[in-house]
Amino acid sequence: MDIKKELDAIWDDPLLSITEKEAELFDIPADMKNVMEVRNKAEYVAQRKLCEDFDLYKDLFVQVHRDLKNGMRNLVRISKTVNLQAGHFYFIDGQMLLLEYIGEKRKSSNFLPDARTRCIYENGTESDILLQTLRKNVVGNGYAVTELQKEMESKFFKQQDVVDGDMVTGYVYVLKSLSEEPNIRGQKDLYKIGFTRNTVKERIVNAEHEPTYLMAPVEIVATYQMVNLHSQKFEDLVHQVLKNVQFHVTVIDDNGISHEPKEWFVVPLTIVDAIIQRMMDGTIIDYVYNPQLKCLERMNRPSFSVQ
Repeated sequence: MDIKKELDAIWDDPLLSITEKEAELFDIPADMKNVMEVRNKAEYVAQRKLCEDFDLYKDLFVQVHRDLKNGMRNLVRISKTVNLQAGHFYFIDGQMLLLEYIGEKRKSSNFLPDARTRCIYENGTESDILLQTLRKNVVGNGYAVTELQKEMESKFFKQQDVVDGDMVTGYVYVLKSLSEEPNIRGQKDLYKIGFTRNTVKERIVNAEHEPTYLMAPVEIVATYQMVNLHSQKFEDLVHQVLKNVQFHVTVIDDNGISHEPKEWFVVPLTIVDAIIQRMMDGTIIDYVYNPQLKCLERMNRPSFSVQ
């Protein structure tokens, strides 16, 4: 058998010949080419590269790892409704990164605000990954690193933040019980969230004799100065968001009378911080706490149309 003749016969088969018009069927449409070019370009610019000024960040990563080991910071899962913030640390696939910078925001193809970022990774590289891509990666396969307590407190209202017309109405406080009762002492993430018009230290001076403090001393975990917020409004908001994780316990006062305190909740401190932030900007009414995922979730409100 002459192999060359056989192959020539196959290639000369008229069934394999195509016209110019038929060949055009294999061309990629111009609009699809544009999409591919944009995608390829985005993937290219988001590639990691050596971080030339990594010496400025190296000690920060070491310190955050130390804080995590000592319990001063924690790893938390975040929901799709949480926005990533510049200056915060995150983990993706077991590697820590610092979201060092968020560029000018614009609307993405899904109408969410997007921007180029500068992310510094603990292995000495960096990238300018898109914010929405980064958020998707953190939500899907990563964690946020919580802030230090002093960092949390620095974000809330100070006296110089109060402008004409504002009224400092009191303080929100977060307390931890020092009770020796086994069911209280053994409960993780148990905090009292309250409101006072006086200083917190004045409010808790008699804690071991007051049922609202579980008839035991308490430790002040955090305090926040509040502007234009009334106590009843505060209590309604807290109970609305955290009603599913309210801590149910009965305590006996010095006179032998039983009480059921209402302001104790089983919730991570990072969630408490997020709730109070949303109280300040007025968006808390749109959220509920998901105890399974340990995150705030936006409520699905029904929409109405006028006929």
